[in-house]
Amino acid sequence: MDFLFPHGFKYPPDFHIPTPTGEELFRIGPVGYTNAHLTMAIVIVLLAGISFLATRNMRERPAGLQNAVELLAQGLADFVASIGGQNALKYLPLFGTLFLFIVTSNWLSVVPLIGQVKFLHSPTADYHTNFAMAVLAFFAYQTEGFRHLRLAYPKRWFNFSGFKDGPAIGVIFVLVGFIELFSELFRMLTLTLRLWGNVFGGEIMLVVMSGLLLLPGLALPFVGLEVFIGLVQGLVFALLVLMYFILAIESHDEEHEEGSQADTDRVPSPEMHPRPAAST
Repeated sequence: MDFLFPHGFKYPPDFHIPTPTGEELFRIGPVGYTNAHLTMAIVIVLLAGISFLATRNMRERPAGLQNAVELLAQGLADFVASIGGQNALKYLPLFGTLFLFIVTSNWLSVVPLIGQVKFLHSPTADYHTNFAMAVLAFFAYQTEGFRHLRLAYPKRWFNFSGFKDGPAIGVIFVLVGFIELFSELFRMLTLTLRLWGNVFGGEIMLVVMSGLLLLPGLALPFVGLEVFIGLVQGLVFALLVLMYFILAIESHDEEHEEGSQADTDRVPSPEMHPRPAAST
């Protein structure tokens, strides 16, 4: 027993629960630099380094790292096109960047020492990081909506066109617009909490299960589960942001006009099928 437990046997053991935010390493004036920022920089350098190594010597017949990166990029492009069509490919850089950064950060939570030592903390296990990405995505797709629809874009929130059909319909349209505006703002919170809760909760689960199962190796199945959840959460975050971009550039007026045109196409007009001339 002394060989297996040199510091004595205690059950349940003392757990070192990770902190929900990064710990400050140093401060420059009013700005503090945390271990989450340091780990975030490591992730950025890692992804940038892989990109540089894969593209520094491009070949017509890719092999090795270039082949793997091109397969990943093509897979992400096909996925984006399947969701929003060919026009959505212009959002591929943002979608791919979010996906790769979040998945890499999520997987760091299962790496030994990450979250257990002072200098390393998974970026997505800090809700400040997730909230910053959510706010950035919010302003990005709102800007895209204004750029695409211009002054018609705010009509989805402030719609007074229903008053022409009566005051009751007008009030309903206004209330629906306010609900949609609130849901737009609420998206930042849901994006933040969904990602942070899964990553931070996964870290706690791994620490607790490693302690309760006595030997850390017995927690390997839970590590695999956390790797899968990290992949899914990265895809969900990036996919929701992509959908918000697609929804932002949709015009309700265009949909109505398309629906009216479709109704006209379904009901043939007399000009399309004139009556045969009466025989004399």
